[in-house]
Amino acid sequence: MAVTKLNASDALDLSIELLADLELERIPLSSCIMKAARLARLNGDEEHLSIFQFELSGYPHSPNGVSSDVWRLCKAAGRVRKVRPKGKDGEDDLRAELIETANIRSIVDIEENAETLKLRLSFFQPQPVNIASANPNQFVSAPMRNLRAEASIATNYRDEKATLAARRSFVYSYVLSKHFELRISSAAEDVFEAYRRRIDGFLGVLIPSELRRLDSIRDNLDSSNPEDWANAVHSCRRLLQAVADALYPPAEGTVKAGSGRAVKVGKDQYINRLVLFCESTVKSVVSSKVLCSDLQYIGERLDAVFSAVQKGSHAEIEVSEAQRFVIHTYLLVGDILDLNAEQSASPSGLEPPPLGEREIDEVLGMTAQKI
Repeated sequence: MAVTKLNASDALDLSIELLADLELERIPLSSCIMKAARLARLNGDEEHLSIFQFELSGYPHSPNGVSSDVWRLCKAAGRVRKVRPKGKDGEDDLRAELIETANIRSIVDIEENAETLKLRLSFFQPQPVNIASANPNQFVSAPMRNLRAEASIATNYRDEKATLAARRSFVYSYVLSKHFELRISSAAEDVFEAYRRRIDGFLGVLIPSELRRLDSIRDNLDSSNPEDWANAVHSCRRLLQAVADALYPPAEGTVKAGSGRAVKVGKDQYINRLVLFCESTVKSVVSSKVLCSDLQYIGERLDAVFSAVQKGSHAEIEVSEAQRFVIHTYLLVGDILDLNAEQSASPSGLEPPPLGEREIDEVLGMTAQKI
């Protein structure tokens, strides 16, 4: 399950709210677990989503115990502990080896039992008693307390409260870890968002028609079809080709590169043309070599994927690999357009006016989409 930008934003807000609920004990633990289940769903965390569902309903079991999958979830939730088996007298058998057992009761059941025990325990508290007798020689005693029953109820109540505290700690640890993950992710998204807007401004001036391709890339990455992932990679290749056509138009014959080697600059040699453009623009030799090396690397990978797609082996492209292609391509295009903006000193250069979200929407011709 992919985590969209909207889901990440909702999840961050939910984690902040849920941490306050747990720290201040504003709502029952069962309600906190419902929110934790939603947090897991927004993050695409299927395992913890199942755990929180079982925390509420109880872990499924049969007379023979629990299945291996449920046992694994019990361990992940901290529900498994080692105990000594009971002897014939009902006491722990100190000579026996420890065995693992899981508490499969639901949080709702534990909460309700704890409240019942608390109420029962209150009945044992000393109450004001007014005892009188008409016989002056008769001594009337206060009602006797059942100390054994009282002690048993108190012990069970402490055990239930300890179980709830452990469950609260488990949920809190999960929410806190997700909160920090989402904060880091949100910071990275904010940095990339600012970068994306700037590069979209350059693309809107240089190749406005290609901005629609970015939206197509986003839609393909959101798909669950491997063919669409391959199409996203292919769109990256076409985007680089469009940038190359605008900055270094194709030509017949060859051109001598900085290394002294003659290279072709035809329609299909878009990487060669971008390399030549960077070599002629970058002032630093080191920066030029780094950027050209990145171009050669991403270009060869894109061409390899394109060839594989043409041969019908596009199913080998994983979504994570397609995402890396998109990110690398976008950053690479940004570096190239930054160079072009630095080179362009005249008003007709590519340095765009400050574009707001509305202006970018007009270039796209649709609601602004984020990759």
